[in-house]
Amino acid sequence: MMQYFEYQDENVSCFLEITLEDRIVRTRSGQKGTPGIATEKVFPDAGMAAKEFDRLTKEKKEDDAFYFRLGDEYRL
Repeated sequence: MMQYFEYQDENVSCFLEITLEDRIVRTRSGQKGTPGIATEKVFPDAGMAAKEFDRLTKEKKEDDAFYFRLGDEYRL
């Protein structure tokens, strides 16, 4: 499962991608047009990973600076 967010102001366009795969939560962020910086965290079980994924996506959905694209969720 993946969530994708973008931010844009007069000077910069950025993105944030949050991905959940079983026990792994990956994030990738940076300026649009670049590969960005990726992080990966492995959790003891899939439930803990899902909670972290939900927390991260909820945090960004509540942040008015970021806006959501490509529907509520999509799969690659």
